[in-house]
Amino acid sequence: MASKDYYSILGVSRNASQDDLKKAYRKLAMKYHPDRNPGDKAAETQFKAINEAYEILGDPQKRSLYDSGGFTEGFDPGFAGRTGSPFGDLFADVFSEFFGGGKGGAHPQQGEHILRQVELSFEEAALGREISIKVARWESCAACTGTGAKNGKAVKVCATCRGTGYIRIQQGFFAVQRACTTCGGEGRVVTEVCPACSGRGRVSVERTITRSIPAGVQSGLRVRIGGEGHAGINGGPPGDLYLDISVKPHPVFTREGDDLVVEKKISFLQAIFGDEIEVPTLGSPFTLKIEPGTQPGTTRRFRGKGLANPQSRQTGDLVVKIRVEIPTKLTREQREILEKYAQVSGDPSLHGTQSQDGGLFSKMKSIFE
Repeated sequence: MASKDYYSILGVSRNASQDDLKKAYRKLAMKYHPDRNPGDKAAETQFKAINEAYEILGDPQKRSLYDSGGFTEGFDPGFAGRTGSPFGDLFADVFSEFFGGGKGGAHPQQGEHILRQVELSFEEAALGREISIKVARWESCAACTGTGAKNGKAVKVCATCRGTGYIRIQQGFFAVQRACTTCGGEGRVVTEVCPACSGRGRVSVERTITRSIPAGVQSGLRVRIGGEGHAGINGGPPGDLYLDISVKPHPVFTREGDDLVVEKKISFLQAIFGDEIEVPTLGSPFTLKIEPGTQPGTTRRFRGKGLANPQSRQTGDLVVKIRVEIPTKLTREQREILEKYAQVSGDPSLHGTQSQDGGLFSKMKSIFE
């Protein structure tokens, strides 16, 4: 048997499967590769030992011979990377992964996304509307069909990499794969750039995008419009257009979740005797009956009359909050009538002095606030 223990070098047991051997080799080769350990002689020595071990154990026939003791130490360096060799295929795979290459050529890339701010009135956000927004974006150049070459034809295959986009450098028994410096990894060379786009393959165009904003949107919501971003590169798909929604406050309505809230003021006499009042909505107003003896802070809820939720597609409620207003000044006649009421009712909490800011008036305010 050879003096070197190839299984120990790869850190596997003698009954390891070929897949286990391959995984161990990939991990160690990435760890000790000279490019990751510049100037480290120990790492370079270990790297060579790893490759030697896998060259033997990675080949079932050589592994069998090694296990039987019939394989002598040493191997043919030229074997690494030969066509049809499992070692060569794996080696290329490892360093393709290491350097990020391997596929070559010009790859399609998705276009960049575009983000815009959109301010809506409360009514527009609640009811939904169609908006038009101007967007400056990159679009594929029609003159060269996005190739960046004049007439879309002034292109030739890169002679250095032969269209693969990468070059392979053989260094003894290992190979390194790098992006082609001649074509920048594109696999092609433009011999004459397109005058319309200066070789970029895209031109800047201002477009007006018209879309419907769903009912019920609120501040902080982001609306996605697919495919309306910048054009892709090398035939890649376009990016998306995103709209960040901001909603202006309303002088009458507020929003609580999906509920539409309106505060309605009534006089203390309306609260005592009852009445009918008009309540505004985002559509037509409606008449609300105030029952006699309505208390301050009373809330009336009307199911399904609120705001739509564009995600759940459910609708909130209309909430009417009743606020009782107390007059800031009373005439002498009004004061006398209220004081008479206090005497008749026999409520001791309503008795007091006759001062403008105290007594009965202050007590009445405390009741309705």
